[in-house]
Amino acid sequence: MEAVINRKRSLAELDTNAGDLPSPAPSSSLVQPSSRPAKKTKTVSRVADSTSRTKRTTKAPAKSKAAQTPGHCSLSKKEFGDRIKACLALEKYAVQRMSFKVEMDVSFFRSCFGGDHGVQITPEVYDEETPVVVAELRNKEAGEVFGVSKIKNGNRYETVHLFRMSVILYPLKKTASVWISA
Repeated sequence: MEAVINRKRSLAELDTNAGDLPSPAPSSSLVQPSSRPAKKTKTVSRVADSTSRTKRTTKAPAKSKAAQTPGHCSLSKKEFGDRIKACLALEKYAVQRMSFKVEMDVSFFRSCFGGDHGVQITPEVYDEETPVVVAELRNKEAGEVFGVSKIKNGNRYETVHLFRMSVILYPLKKTASVWISA
């Protein structure tokens, strides 16, 4: 109680010394002084004039991975993985279709399967004049190329995992056949 009375006396003395400063509200007289400084708030005024608005910075749009992959393919890498997942779908308690065809050239084939993924490619040296090129992928390699969520499918009773995948490229025709086994 004495602290409140002392506080009121000190505030009264400040009022007499300050002269033109307003007296504090009665509710603020009960508040104890804080050792921390008051937070500074930033006020932003918005003006209808378009010239005085602040310029907001925006990120540059990210380049899509499809645009970064050289060569031509009728499917993007994501759509390729979606087709693999669709081949592993269970219908009537069994896996149905296990292959699909795609248009692809050698440069896309090389960029997609020729990296450090451990994919076995036969023949090791190939170009646009090679009649047939085969890429063999097991579960681990296919997961590294397309993502682990694309190489398994199923329902609540059974899950089907990709066991082996073969991509047969015909460079002269610019087509490829993809064969999947589960």
